[in-house]
Amino acid sequence: MVKRKGFLLALILTVALAAAGCSKGDGGNNAAGSDNASSPAASSAASGEKVTLKVWGDLANQAVYEEPFKKINEAFMAKNPNIKIDYEFAQSEDSLNVALQANTLPDAFFVQGNKSTKTAEMARNKQIIPLDEYNVIDTSRFPEEAINYTKVDGKIYSSAPSFFDYAMVYYNKDIFDKYGLQAPKTWDEFIKVLDTLVSNKVTPIAVGGNGDFDRYWPIQEMAPAIINEDMINLYEGKPIDETRMTELFDTYRSFVEKGYYGKDFVAMDGKAAQLAFTNGKTAMIYDGTWSNNIYAQTGLNIGRFAMPGKDGVRYAQEGMNNSTTYAVSATSKHPKEAAEYVKFLSSAEAAQIMEDSNGNIPIVKDIKPKDEIVAEFSAFDKIGKNIYHSFSAAATEKSKPQDLLLSEILPKLMTKKITGAQATQILQHELAKK
Repeated sequence: MVKRKGFLLALILTVALAAAGCSKGDGGNNAAGSDNASSPAASSAASGEKVTLKVWGDLANQAVYEEPFKKINEAFMAKNPNIKIDYEFAQSEDSLNVALQANTLPDAFFVQGNKSTKTAEMARNKQIIPLDEYNVIDTSRFPEEAINYTKVDGKIYSSAPSFFDYAMVYYNKDIFDKYGLQAPKTWDEFIKVLDTLVSNKVTPIAVGGNGDFDRYWPIQEMAPAIINEDMINLYEGKPIDETRMTELFDTYRSFVEKGYYGKDFVAMDGKAAQLAFTNGKTAMIYDGTWSNNIYAQTGLNIGRFAMPGKDGVRYAQEGMNNSTTYAVSATSKHPKEAAEYVKFLSSAEAAQIMEDSNGNIPIVKDIKPKDEIVAEFSAFDKIGKNIYHSFSAAATEKSKPQDLLLSEILPKLMTKKITGAQATQILQHELAKK
């Protein structure tokens, strides 16, 4: 097994990634999938005409992205005085679905590329436009994984990601010091830390149990640490070992049974979990590198570590950062200008603004890392599979295991309504659908 310690520094130098209130859009007369929508340049504003683009940002991450996007939008408008950006953090899963059904998408909006099936669905339904003709990405700057992130059926549909993300564990160093604990480097050490905290009546980990993705983060970290080989097999369309899958689900449930998340986590959402951690009520929290700015600004003595696996390897999970990955809707009256905005989001200038604000992990060499925290981000041995990506890769028109994981399997495990074996049976039944 090849160790990947120090991966980030090499990645930055070599640009190689080894792989994380609805406003109505301008609308317009172009129905999704119409001839005009598929040939967007014909409906673009005349040269020099002042236009306003409605853009939706990621509501769930408004606290993290509000400051950098204000600067990004100001920089874009300074370079493009004929374009005004009307930017709102209005996009959630619900608002996006409503806009898709009502044909009221904004001109441009946040997408997750190949991290989920949503972008592909919108592209194939002609609800977003291919951007190849607008040259929105300088492909010489980005590694292959970043370019692949933007593509559906060989065409580019979004700006390119400039950063790499994964879910890790943030911990309160003062609480750890109080009980003589250190950041664990093995699975057994991790469990010992959890048990020590519980025995001292300290809630080990803040978890939001009241939202699909809030309750998802623990299993994203656990999956490669326990069954990385099976996640690879699932992604590649190969059989999975039911015994190991059951072990993963049983481990997820056991953390609830052993009190590692405290008593009231089921009623908490992700923001409440963050608040519990930053208020010193828990010793740790599962969260992504994308949330680092939230914790770095608290004044707490914060540490970070990658999830240690049962095989002695510390795992990150593959995942492009989608902070600046946006698509253009097929209903936009100004696709040329919207594509210009998306192009700017792929630029080094926009990426550096995001980096200076949030300290993400760059995947291109022309972005200067914010600070020394990247050393903690890079202290992992291997990039493992992302369980949501693996489940999504196994999806068909009739089978959506990634949705089943979020909406049924995890909530029932977290509330102890099913066992790990039952969860595996539910999953296998879904995968068997043709």
